[in-house]
Amino acid sequence: MGETRMMYSKATLRANKPPRKGYQGVLSYKDEGGVWREKRHVLKATTKTDAKLELARWREEMEEKAGTMGDPSLKGVGIAVADYVDGIVDELEASGQVEAATVRSYHGSARYIRFAFSEVKMGELTPEQVREWEQGMVADGYSSSTIIKTHNLLKQAMKRAVERDVIPKNPLNTVRPPKRKKKNPGINALDGNARARILGLLGQMEATRITVAAQIALYTGMREGEICGLKWSDLDLQNGQLWVRRSIALGEGGAYEKLPKTDRVRDVVYPQTLACILKEWRATQKEEFLGEGEPWTADEFVLGTPSAYLHPSVLSRSWATLARSFGVKGTAGRLPTFHDLRHTWATMFLAAGGDVKTAASNLGHAKASMTLDVYASCDPDAKRRAADIVERAMLPHGA
Repeated sequence: MGETRMMYSKATLRANKPPRKGYQGVLSYKDEGGVWREKRHVLKATTKTDAKLELARWREEMEEKAGTMGDPSLKGVGIAVADYVDGIVDELEASGQVEAATVRSYHGSARYIRFAFSEVKMGELTPEQVREWEQGMVADGYSSSTIIKTHNLLKQAMKRAVERDVIPKNPLNTVRPPKRKKKNPGINALDGNARARILGLLGQMEATRITVAAQIALYTGMREGEICGLKWSDLDLQNGQLWVRRSIALGEGGAYEKLPKTDRVRDVVYPQTLACILKEWRATQKEEFLGEGEPWTADEFVLGTPSAYLHPSVLSRSWATLARSFGVKGTAGRLPTFHDLRHTWATMFLAAGGDVKTAASNLGHAKASMTLDVYASCDPDAKRRAADIVERAMLPHGA
């Protein structure tokens, strides 16, 4: 194994102060006395994307140089685990090879690592410390999904540290994260009676962003983020068709616009019942905008206000309150979440004889097999109908 690799804790991109254009890179590290220091470098790139790539290359060069020339920057084994992980996340972000949503997720996971290992050095981290930390997260009520994501980020960072000769072996190789648990196992769709009751209750209420969103979900199977990202220009109310072009996603910095989950624009058809609901809601929204002195255009979000789109978490929480007031439960015996309305559309469509490929297209699944995996056995009457079909087929003709 070669010399210990140096590691800068953080690489930051900063725009030059006007009137000077361009960017400069800043590398942060602690000296031997534990005092934070910085190294600066004027970058040649003129665009932010190119500057991020140049910054990553400069950081790589400086760390290589530090590893062979005895730079006073903090050595890899002596850097705090949390600082090293932050540095790896910064590298991934600067590379441009990781989706923005994934980077946001990494930053969120890195906060848990900082809370636990801000004082633990890279050369001191042990499997026992990691196990104790993860067991503590379980005891504190963190979801298995959160713990697994954080575990995977830490393991990935330690793997890179081994590849760079920062540490001799990955302390997470012998640590298994907790098994993933489904908070609400099983599809909790609404059966025919529950669907009719909820649609009836929604129809009797004054139209709001939440009631309209629920009806869109029931009639189309769209995700909450996609519904929040829907604009009037995406709808053809005359022919009952819409295009899913964007979604409102949640990240560490809050909500933001992104492409749909499969990164593909898709079209969804819907019945005239929903078209009438949307036409009435459009008239209501126009009046609201006019009352606030704001112009209305077809580029407005269907569920938006003059100032913003509807936040997906607001939609989910508001629907939960409404569902409790309705008291209607799904096939799994629980109050339906907003996402369960999507499940309801899928189970209803397939149970009524709709083909799987059309269901997958409407739902935005990459493959029809995914739709089958999720919904093939969620219709409670499907097996009984299958038994009846077999019995009829077994009877002799004319019987």
